Order: sequence, then structure tokens, then C-alpha cells
Amino acid sequence: MGKEKFFLILILVLGLGLRLIKLDQSLWLDEASQAQLSSLSVSQIWSGRPGDFHPPLFYILSHYWLQLGSSEPWLRLLPVVFGVINILVIYYFVLYLTPNPSPVTGEGSNRGEVLGLLSAFLLAINPFHVYYSQEFRMYSLLALLGTLSMLAFIKKKRSLILINALLLYTHYSSIFLILAQFVYVIVFDRKYLKLSTWHLALSTLLYLPWLPQFLVQLQSGVNIDTYLPGWRSILTLSPLKSLPLILFKFVAGRINLLPKYIYAVYIVFVLVVTAAGLALARGKRRLLYTWLFVPIIGSIFLSFFIPQTQPFRLIFTLPALVILLAEASTRFPKLFLALLIYIAVVGNYTYFTRPRLQREQWRQAITFLRQQNTTVMVKFFDKFAPFYWYGPDLRVVTGIPENENKFYLMEYLTGLTDPQRTTEEQIADKGYKLTKTYNYEGVGFIYEYSR
Repeated sequence: MGKEKFFLILILVLGLGLRLIKLDQSLWLDEASQAQLSSLSVSQIWSGRPGDFHPPLFYILSHYWLQLGSSEPWLRLLPVVFGVINILVIYYFVLYLTPNPSPVTGEGSNRGEVLGLLSAFLLAINPFHVYYSQEFRMYSLLALLGTLSMLAFIKKKRSLILINALLLYTHYSSIFLILAQFVYVIVFDRKYLKLSTWHLALSTLLYLPWLPQFLVQLQSGVNIDTYLPGWRSILTLSPLKSLPLILFKFVAGRINLLPKYIYAVYIVFVLVVTAAGLALARGKRRLLYTWLFVPIIGSIFLSFFIPQTQPFRLIFTLPALVILLAEASTRFPKLFLALLIYIAVVGNYTYFTRPRLQREQWRQAITFLRQQNTTVMVKFFDKFAPFYWYGPDLRVVTGIPENENKFYLMEYLTGLTDPQRTTEEQIADKGYKLTKTYNYEGVGFIYEYSR
């Protein structure tokens, strides 16, 4: 075994090790919904999720994964597997992308190995990729399929037809990656326009069986503002903030430092390093820039009509940024690689050590509420998904209890469903008084009312 393969194995072990830390966190709202819906039959997953705005592939994979276990570490092991495979795929992508050695000088081969290992290493330690490799959702699969799609795209392989269809069955935002491929062909590689059009047509044909369900989900998504008027502000970002914030999150991870002025300085620092990396990168910049920026710009444009620009929805563009930063690291390895490693250490350390940056503590909150043996009120039209997963026997109501001496009110999503806090006024009018307050990270305050 050559030293390159030995280093690759070490990188894969490192990537796996980072992704196994803190796997036992409580499922948060979306993960609990994922688990609940994945527990349905395959036919229900296909046609029984009108209020869930996602294609079915990851739900079907999770359905069969759930047959083998349901603990948090086990569920999250599925996206971990996809995340680690992505590290391997980006290595082989870079090997193919880098020119073959010159028959005269022999140059090129070693550079490809070095760049491939650097890209794999930077993806292995990337805080954003680590976080979403642990999320029991479709995002690590989306990143993996995105990298496989681009590999098939540059190789002009027919497997692109199937991979792009799988992408569309994974997340709707993947249409932006297909758009990026089409833009690249039109602008830089027009001789393959006919072939690319044919590939797109066949991928679309494979997607047609899902089209009726997509239209049903689309209608539900359009109507979300009627019962959650503040939801749009959470699902999307301001167009002016989108590009810098996406790039910052891609490099630094899902962190939020305190105090705020330190966080602001750190954002500027990370963006300066990222911009320098994009400027210093060499190699196939046209392809990588198209892969990175066309989906981001396309999603920003769409966000004027449909909420779209949260960074995790565009995670399939992250490998392009990683490769560009790896390119920059080959030019100034001591300085630039040290900066990127520092940013990764800060991002991963703060995530692993700060409960407020981890997932919502629903398991802990529901365990507490079950011990109280009384009614729980939520400000929503239904009890939240974690109740179905962690406390299906817990009595949860959506209105003020009439004949209870004591009950608990959850603050969760108050900013969306009751921004004026009229519920608390109505509770006081019925003679209840606030007696205690409990706090669980992410879940928020739980109020105890008695009379």
C-alpha cells in the first residue's frame, strides 16, 4: 500500500471519529419528524406526507434503517456513513480533475495526490459537514450525491442520469446543481450540450412518478404563511446577507460566539480567509466556481418567491468550496492550511462543547414532563413531532385546559404562532398563575401554571 492510500485511510478514520462525537444528542424537531414519518409504511411515505415538503428517498432509506434500531446514535449512523463516503469520493473527484502527469516531465501526478488528500482532509474536519453528517436528515446524502453527480458529469458518464434522478428524489434544492451543470456546458463546454440535454431528459423521465406528490407538497408549502406567518423569515435569508453568510457557515460551521462583537470580528476573519482562498485557487476554477456559485445565486433569486437560502439546503456545493480552499493551501501550505485548521478546530470545539449550539433537548424536556403526570399545552395546531417520538402517551393539548389545577405551557415557536403572547393573557384571565419556569436548551422555557 502506497503512502497516499495510507494517508487517505488516516483521513477517513479522522473523519469518522469526528462524526461519532456527540451522536447521542436528543433528536430535535426536524429529526423527530424524520423518524416519525420514516416509521410509516413505504406506501405512506410515498403518498401520505402532504404537509412535509421533501422527496421520499431518505425517508425510504431511513424506514429500513429503523428496522434495525431506533436509538439516537443508531439513527445518526446512517448520515455518518454518507458523510464519510463523501470524504472518499471527493478524493477521487480531485484525482480525476487534476491533469495527468506530463509524458515529458512527469509532473502532475503527485500534485493530484496531494490536492486530493488535502481536499479529503479539509472535508473530514469541516465543521459544517461534521454537523450535518450527524443530522438524521437527508443533508449528508445530498452532499454525497452532489459530489458523485459532479464526478459523473466531468467524466460524461451515463450514470449521471440515475445520480441526478436520485438527487431530485433527495431534496428539491438539488435542481440548482443540475442547473449549474447546464450553465457550465452552455458557457464552457458547448459541444456536450446535446448529450447534457439528453441526460437531463432521462433524469426528468425517472422523476415523473413523483411529480403528482410534488404538486401536492408544493401547494401545502405555498399555504404555510396562512398558519405560520413568521416561518418565511426562518426558512430564508436576506438576499444581501445570503452569500457571505452561506460562505461563512460552510467554512466555520454552525457556531455563534458570544459576545457579539467577538463573533462579528470572527465572521470578518473567516470571510477574509475564504475570499483569499477563492482568489488564490488554481486548476479547474471555471468548473468549481460554477458548481459553487450558480446554485447559491439561483437559490437567492428563488428566495424572493419561495424560502430557500438556508446554507444546509445548498450543502451539495460545499465540496467545490473545499477543493478551492485545498488549491489555495497547495500554494501557501504553512500559512493557509494553518488558518483553515484553526477555523475547523474552533468550529468543531465550540459545537462539541456548547450545549446551546447542539440540538434541541427534547428528550430531556419530555422526560421531565412525563414525570409531572399532568397536561402540557403547546401553541400550535398539533403536538410537536418529538412528543410522538419520546412521549406518545403524554397528554398534550393545543388550547388552555379547562379543568386542571396545574399544567405546563411550552414557549416553543411562540415567536411564530403567538408573537403578541396573547395566550399568557388568556391563561391569566382563567385564574392561573405562573409558579415555576424551566429551561431546556433549544426547546426553550416551559412554564408551570397553577390555580
